[in-house]
Amino acid sequence: MLSRRHLRIRVMQALYSYYQSDNRDMLQTEQELLRGTNKIYELYLLTMQMILELVNQEELYYSDQPVSAVTGIKKSVERKLNDNIFVQWLQNNLSFARQVRDGKISWQNEMDAVRKSFFQIRQADQYKEYCKNPNPSIREEIDFITWIFAEVFTRQEFVFSTLEEKSIYWAESIELIQGMITKTLEGSKAKGEFKLLSLFRDEEDDVRFMRELVKNTIQDDEYLTQIISDKTKNWEADRIAMVDIILMKMALTEMLHLSSIPVKVSINEYIDISKDYSTPNSKSFINGVIDKLAVELKSQGKIVKIGRGLME
Repeated sequence: MLSRRHLRIRVMQALYSYYQSDNRDMLQTEQELLRGTNKIYELYLLTMQMILELVNQEELYYSDQPVSAVTGIKKSVERKLNDNIFVQWLQNNLSFARQVRDGKISWQNEMDAVRKSFFQIRQADQYKEYCKNPNPSIREEIDFITWIFAEVFTRQEFVFSTLEEKSIYWAESIELIQGMITKTLEGSKAKGEFKLLSLFRDEEDDVRFMRELVKNTIQDDEYLTQIISDKTKNWEADRIAMVDIILMKMALTEMLHLSSIPVKVSINEYIDISKDYSTPNSKSFINGVIDKLAVELKSQGKIVKIGRGLME
């Protein structure tokens, strides 16, 4: 589920592409922002679909086992992936099946990676121990699925590379998707109950937030550029990272246009984002510039916040 910080990062990335483009189109940028955000949810579904593909590979593996000349029966195990409580929930989840179908989400063109992934899992001690346990607890069931997700999507580099080729959003979204998978599984260790997550906490509100942020930042670009330049006259333009400029413009846009968000929240959020996406010095630089501008804009009556406690 996307937090406001994730939404801000998505807007930052969209604006970075916009400013780098020779053909700057605000409507196209907004559409690509929403399309790319929805693609993240498709990746969430795709990671869970991989579990079902591994189940199929396991079934094929055991169905191809020769009959023992001694016992007259095929090799088998006490427990298979298909018996897992999460797998059974996923197989019977009509919403998941519908979304996978409607989104045309499939590993069909990446079956080599699926087969190789199952082969590596089958060699692991965790898999062998699980298969020997006829009556695992719910906790053991979920821990095993958690291990599979970690094994496939963080340790198997060929799967990571396959997904990078399949989606340009994979590398930047992996941590978010891992968090969504964890939340899907959490709370289930006691009761074995699962819940398919939504992409947004409140889709209408979150989409409106992204649209207003990207639209107003672009529309006010000339003004934002000017007031930032006035506070960075001692800095050569080429020494200021583009990401820093974008983050400052976004922070100012929130102050000026999004009346329900406290000024301090906007400042702190963009400072924190800069720690992961810009230079080591960006934190103090952005803080210094935006803090001074916030004071000036307040004194000019240009920042108006609605709601109790929003005006510091």
